[in-house]
Amino acid sequence: MERLQVEKELNTIVGGGAFGKNCNLVSFKLYKCMTDMDEWWYQRIFCSVLTSDGADYNIMIKIKIQDSVLRGCFGCDVLFYNELFFYKKIIPFLLECRGPIVNDSNTLFLPRFFYGRNNCSELVTNDLIVIENINTLGYSYCSSNEKVFLDIDHLTIALQTLAKFHGLSYNAKHRDTSKIRDIMKNVFDTHMDVDGHWMAQNDLFKKCGKRGMDRLLKRDGDRYRNHEHIRRLGELFDDARTVLMRTLDAREPLSVICHGNWYRDTLLFQYDEHRRPFDATAIDYSTLHYGSPALDLSSFLYMSTTQPVREAHWDDLLDAYCVALAGSVSPGVRVPCRAEIDAELGEVAVGGLATAAFVLPFVLRDRSDLTLETSMTSDDPVEYFLALGGDVATEYLADVVKHFVDMGYAGRCGHSSNPVENTNPKCSSA
Repeated sequence: MERLQVEKELNTIVGGGAFGKNCNLVSFKLYKCMTDMDEWWYQRIFCSVLTSDGADYNIMIKIKIQDSVLRGCFGCDVLFYNELFFYKKIIPFLLECRGPIVNDSNTLFLPRFFYGRNNCSELVTNDLIVIENINTLGYSYCSSNEKVFLDIDHLTIALQTLAKFHGLSYNAKHRDTSKIRDIMKNVFDTHMDVDGHWMAQNDLFKKCGKRGMDRLLKRDGDRYRNHEHIRRLGELFDDARTVLMRTLDAREPLSVICHGNWYRDTLLFQYDEHRRPFDATAIDYSTLHYGSPALDLSSFLYMSTTQPVREAHWDDLLDAYCVALAGSVSPGVRVPCRAEIDAELGEVAVGGLATAAFVLPFVLRDRSDLTLETSMTSDDPVEYFLALGGDVATEYLADVVKHFVDMGYAGRCGHSSNPVENTNPKCSSA
């Protein structure tokens, strides 16, 4: 979007009342920040805006990517719709239901929403979302040199923030058990289409999953070749359509609005003077889904941790989530305890495995490889995706499969239709 187009849009948006009644645009200044972001379904424009009432705003404008073929491939119209619905309908409802909590530090911070438009026009500049640029408030992408995985400090903060997000759903359900589901019926589920779960199509989950499983068998065949849960995992691959759709089922009473894409590239952190993270938030809310909190947990943990971290800190990380979840809701609101979260993971962690099997190689890919766009729009791009990330990605996928098998998740998936009932009173309410 050229400067003159930005100015024209801002004049219309400010004049229409998005920044306050009876205001006009006085001036604006374009600038760059967060230049290390990996843009795929939208582009970002950053600017400061001065309005006629003397107020100064730092904003981020999201516009759809320019390539019409890729816009269709990524489903940008749907993603824009979901994010606008989140800001306009879901968040106002959740915040209205939030009520008092024990400590302000348990409150989720969200960027301020100013304006949105999604006409699904061929002119991408006709569709945009304007939110607060929280980079100017001290939020930034993870400062470590790792491009995919997070250290224990960032993992803990990210999980505590996820708990705050999930806690909004439990507060809302406590106040009105049916409205949250009614609202979520208006969200397009990006995990599936008319042909079912997209990871089950073209044997994508089976092929990506076996990439990790075959490497695990190659490097430790004596231990895993005849392993019961390796056999069971193979059955899950063969029945991917049913298995993955089952993970998306609402599992009451524990279901929440899941973020659907909670990992390093969608999170911004706040740091203290010693560069230690103390808060986090997300700026993308386009892949929402109403389901088990373990969908977000398993995807995030498998996408964001290395095998040594999983082996040393898996329990600690889940405990941190559960403690933060209990602290994020009003007194008397029921939230799952650790035993229930473990049971949920046993049922739906295969969804997290599927996410990691596909997305990890993508984020580990060689960023200088310019053939990706062509391959994504070809008749059969699966083989290309199986090569993404090379041997490094294959090793990481083997690690994920190893953890999934060692935890017994393959043996527990699909064995119950709803969460276990825990009679421990500490699991009943915060």
